[in-house]
Amino acid sequence: MERYDRFISVVWVVLGIGQCVESWALGLGSVTEPGTGFMPFIMGIGMIVLAIALFIESFWGWRKKESLSKNIPLWRDVHWTRVVYITIIMLAYAVFLPRLGYLLDTFLLMVFLLKSGEPIGWPTAVIVGALTSGFSYLLFGVWLNVSFPPGILPFRGSKHGIADQPFSRIPSLSFSH
Repeated sequence: MERYDRFISVVWVVLGIGQCVESWALGLGSVTEPGTGFMPFIMGIGMIVLAIALFIESFWGWRKKESLSKNIPLWRDVHWTRVVYITIIMLAYAVFLPRLGYLLDTFLLMVFLLKSGEPIGWPTAVIVGALTSGFSYLLFGVWLNVSFPPGILPFRGSKHGIADQPFSRIPSLSFSH
């Protein structure tokens, strides 16, 4: 098993280096004004770091060996109903985002995701959902001025990056140089 981990980690390092090289060619920009290749470059670095960690771990064998010696099915402890439920929640989020708006839809997403996991009370799920959607809106909508679909909530102005028409401030894709 360790031999396969070493091989796979080398493959991921090579892929990460390739991603970093291609991202560099796109232009990294700066931290305050990131270029097109900035995020792919960071993800390439992450791939390399994780692959190196897997490579090192394959030599030291930090994994629990007893699960490998027993014939335990790989998918035995997967809660398939939870997987299906979360998939449906994510699809519903994508469908209802333009109709409900970012704040309300993200709030509902977080509440239902929190309730689908380990047992958590409704008050905690509602508070965490409200804080998550509120802070993400403040970070991206107010501070970074990202345009969100306003939905059914009454504050539709373009004060904090929310345009009158959903997605109207998103630039169109153009493949010409």
